Amino acid sequence: MRFFWIILLSLSLAGCASSVVYNPMQVANQQELLLNESGFKAVREGMTIDQVHTIMGTALVIGYSFQSPDYKPLTIPNPYKSEAIRDTGYFIEYYIEAIRQPDGIVSDNELMPLIFQNGKLIGRGWDLVHSLRPAKPPA
Repeated sequence: MRFFWIILLSLSLAGCASSVVYNPMQVANQQELLLNESGFKAVREGMTIDQVHTIMGTALVIGYSFQSPDYKPLTIPNPYKSEAIRDTGYFIEYYIEAIRQPDGIVSDNELMPLIFQNGKLIGRGWDLVHSLRPAKPPA
């Protein structure tokens, strides 16, 4: 009888084995890395550009260089880019919100626009950006 239970236990454990090979790069490519998250939570409409800069900082650390003994941080500017919408008084700063595809390229879907008018934050997001841009005349 004891032999029966040993065989049954062995077969049940063998059924749990997996033949899938773990690939860390594939797993990393399927994950979304959120950045600037605490800053976005703290930023509120009505804040000045200087107040937003104080919260968001001027550089975003994305890693560290292990080439030297002092482990220098690898940074990108924060905001990543900015633009003024001509003749409107609107100014937009684009902050990296997430790395959705680790391909070395910062795409629009990885950016969060913060929109200012006359130096004050009036909102965030791509819908607001698109609503503020002047419509292009038909070709």
